[in-house]
Amino acid sequence: MMGGSLVGRLGLVGAAVPLMLLVGCGTMSSSIVAQVPTSGPIQQGDQISTDREDQFIRVIARGPSPGMMPADIVRGFLDASASFDGDHAVARQYLTDQANFLWDPSSGVAVYEGAGVVSAFGGRATLSASEAGRISTIGHYDVSAPGSELRSTFDLVREDDEWRISRAPSGLILSLADVDRSFRSLSVYFFDPTFSTLVPDPRMVPVLGPGQATTLVKYLVDGPSEWLLPAVRTGFPDGVGLGIESVPIESGVAVVDLTPNAQLAGDSARQALSQQLIWTLRQVPDVAAVSITSLGQPLSVPGVASPQPRDSWPGVDPGGVPPGSSGYVARSSSVARMFAGTTRPVLGGAGDGQVSFVDIAVSRASDFIAGIDAQGGLWRGPLGPGRPLTQLVAGASLSNPVFDRSGVLWVIDADEGLGLVRPDGTRASIRVTGLEGRTIIRSATPSRDGTRAALVVQSGPRTSLLLGRIVRSGPGGEISIDDPIRVESKLTEVIDVAWSGADSIAVLGSVEAGALEVFDIDLARGSVAALGSPEAPLSIAAAPGLPMLAGGADGQIYELNAGSWRSRANGTSPAYPN
Repeated sequence: MMGGSLVGRLGLVGAAVPLMLLVGCGTMSSSIVAQVPTSGPIQQGDQISTDREDQFIRVIARGPSPGMMPADIVRGFLDASASFDGDHAVARQYLTDQANFLWDPSSGVAVYEGAGVVSAFGGRATLSASEAGRISTIGHYDVSAPGSELRSTFDLVREDDEWRISRAPSGLILSLADVDRSFRSLSVYFFDPTFSTLVPDPRMVPVLGPGQATTLVKYLVDGPSEWLLPAVRTGFPDGVGLGIESVPIESGVAVVDLTPNAQLAGDSARQALSQQLIWTLRQVPDVAAVSITSLGQPLSVPGVASPQPRDSWPGVDPGGVPPGSSGYVARSSSVARMFAGTTRPVLGGAGDGQVSFVDIAVSRASDFIAGIDAQGGLWRGPLGPGRPLTQLVAGASLSNPVFDRSGVLWVIDADEGLGLVRPDGTRASIRVTGLEGRTIIRSATPSRDGTRAALVVQSGPRTSLLLGRIVRSGPGGEISIDDPIRVESKLTEVIDVAWSGADSIAVLGSVEAGALEVFDIDLARGSVAALGSPEAPLSIAAAPGLPMLAGGADGQIYELNAGSWRSRANGTSPAYPN
């Protein structure tokens, strides 16, 4: 993108929420307390919501003061960069006129963690810090590899006997704390290749600016991020975009006015673009409904009222778990389904004790079950009275079964690696491209929308989590997993994974030399939240809107309830529909 400020190019969004004031928020300044105002009028404010997601801490930056040395100037500039007011007006006071003209804060964000160190020698200063990640110009967050270092150099000159920065690195340099205060993780939604479910494309969106609705719709019409592009589709016909460069919200209705060629779209395209718009804009708290127009005239969409309520189109829910879904556990003589306060054997061969399973998987609609027996053989069968199990593979060392969205089973073969097994027992390999040499795939779990796969890989003695995109091609629908990327940089061991949401993954693993516990990873920004664990956990299960489950070495299934892990049932290998 060319020209304009960060407001125009990074898609700054407005906060219709209370502002909590913070002066000099950068972690590198030691004078925060001294900068807090101690005088001034007190005014009564409006009563506000306490929802953390709706609040934002506004940075009140401080400009340069006389006599500041080069290192102090750079620290002040970095602190002030966290204030987006006036296109970083205060941060620009630390720059010479020429540097101010050349500095482009919209060209991305380098994110560091911890306290960086600024060292200066003469007219040059250098920031050294541990790099956490990068935010692109479209808000896509890329996690940096563990151990990455951020080094940025600043040139300084004296103007009117005061030091000023004559050359600054392009873009912003912000701490993780600055990003927490100044950005929100929101998604724009595209479709899986079958146009049956939506797929989130997470973006980091600055809090200040022209409005969340405008920013999100601009991202949506521009298309998916480069990494996700090969795996998804959009319902917007070529050339259809915003007719006006804003999406106003009037009495709770977001008005999306599209270009005139939107009127040429057929019914299916109108429905698809409506579904994408509704799910994207429903993240904005002020939006209760969406009105789609073209040249100011209503764009008719079959099957829905106008304006479209924010809860329209539940059938394309990116979470992908049907209502009434629940957990399943394997027992020595049967598979049981978990209900409120009890568990009961499932109907059919899996509940009758036809096979004793060490690992199980359940299809998305809870109509089929599969499992691995003690000899590494694979079984599959319907969940229904009198319906037997069928052995699909015998005499193999299989593990980690999981259904994909099409009902095909993914498994790990100890000899052949990652592959799939169709309902008729035929097998095929799943090619994974982009891994380093001698990397072993320990498990692969497809997302419920069928576009991404969470991979547990081993390289040497260490295991880690990667995210690959799923691409289906060829006349036989061959599956490949391409371009695996890091989605976090904290975990040093990964044992098991499950999709906890459309854009979050639950992981059983550890940090450094710590004990195994459960973590939840936000794919939008790579943040890792520790959730604790029962003693000696072995496996986990997760699904959107349902309590997380963990299987323990004591033969108990534990449930995460109100922040605590509580024994829920006897069994092993907990599973949710996938």
